[in-house]
Amino acid sequence: MSQYVVGGFKLEESRSRRGKHIAKSVAYIYSRDKGFIPIDKASEYIVSREPDKPTYVKGEAWKFFIRLGHGEYIVYGWFVRNFLGKVKGFISVYNYKGELLYRAKYYDGVLRRSMGDPIYAWLVRLFIEKTKLPIKKTRLGDEKI
Repeated sequence: MSQYVVGGFKLEESRSRRGKHIAKSVAYIYSRDKGFIPIDKASEYIVSREPDKPTYVKGEAWKFFIRLGHGEYIVYGWFVRNFLGKVKGFISVYNYKGELLYRAKYYDGVLRRSMGDPIYAWLVRLFIEKTKLPIKKTRLGDEKI
């Protein structure tokens, strides 16, 4: 079984000087055998973990490099809350080679497909369940007509 090293996933939790803006990112590995695993808990997958510069001044960020096998995916979400309380961001699905397969844009409770094949929307839906992201409406491309 061939292994690939996929890299550059920035996991962060930071806030602005006055605390009005907050950036947070989270990533999960999906494996058929083990299900959804948070990257920071999946020590057998991690090749290296390096400190990185966060988006805002207060907080910390880490860049992860991960070893994946055939048929495994990474679901990565990055979100920012502004001073009005609106949350925006995106959820991306990467395959075991590190290629971007699908991306959904999130803004204030609405999740819509941005790019990629809707076949991978089920991974985004699992990500939403796992993170308990508040969703009002979805337009991921896999809805029945």
